[in-house]
Amino acid sequence: MTRSRLIVAQLTCALFAFGCGDSHGRDDDAGLRDAGRRVDAGLDAGPWSHDAGPWEPDAGPRLGPCDAQDARAEICPELLCDGPPSWHWQGDRCFPIECGACVGADCERSWGSREGCEAAHASCEPQLCRSTGGDWRWWAEECAHFSCGFPAPVDCEVGRAVCDCGLGRGFEEGRGCVDMDCPTFPPPPDREMLCRSTGGRWEMTCCDSVCGELCADACVAPACNCGPLEIFDPFFGCVEATRCYERRAGEGCHDEARCEDGTICCDRCGGPGCAGEPRCVAPVCDGDETIDECGNRRDAP
Repeated sequence: MTRSRLIVAQLTCALFAFGCGDSHGRDDDAGLRDAGRRVDAGLDAGPWSHDAGPWEPDAGPRLGPCDAQDARAEICPELLCDGPPSWHWQGDRCFPIECGACVGADCERSWGSREGCEAAHASCEPQLCRSTGGDWRWWAEECAHFSCGFPAPVDCEVGRAVCDCGLGRGFEEGRGCVDMDCPTFPPPPDREMLCRSTGGRWEMTCCDSVCGELCADACVAPACNCGPLEIFDPFFGCVEATRCYERRAGEGCHDEARCEDGTICCDRCGGPGCAGEPRCVAPVCDGDETIDECGNRRDAP
């Protein structure tokens, strides 16, 4: 049983029986040519490829309109140009790459703004989900989109990213999140029971944990301490959240996390192989070959 379906079982018990028993994502050379790059927002109707010419069968499979582009930001490029960033499609979102810092075969296929990139991918499931009020769970491994706020109770061999439209809604192909005829659930049990029944620890932490981090408030009050990838939801209890996979500058990161644009997941300690909690930080680009992108000495013992 997957974690999501286990949580559904726990929630069902929490909601209806007020408790359950035990049965129950680096880079190489810079590749963006300044000449011929389209950066004017007025030309954002779609991707553009300089001198691309007609597609030939021997050139390999052609990208679909929602497939991820082969474009990524080089860490510490040797040269940066004066132009604005280019915007590219990662397969689930649009992201910027600084002028002159792009690596990949699709560097010249870009948009001049986030709005242009998102408009070009408006019919793609991730963008359609977000634009209609849903949460695109790019990190999830579910069998189908959420329905009425819950994972679909179906089994599959390989999971996929899905859309969670929230309570009372579901994802409809071509339309995004729409209202659904959902069952009426009773009010959730008290916070302590909901916390414990979904795997959390009811402790004197003052406020509920967020992505494994406790609040800094100096008080003594009971709250729910969920797991490192979870938040406490007043209706669902401890649940995994996109917030815990998308980390901001200065926040802790992990192998499955995505640091915000312009930062990388680093463990800074003065040398390689050191212990400590990695965090999303701006790369160190001082030209010193003995220092890596995280600021650690490459030749340290």
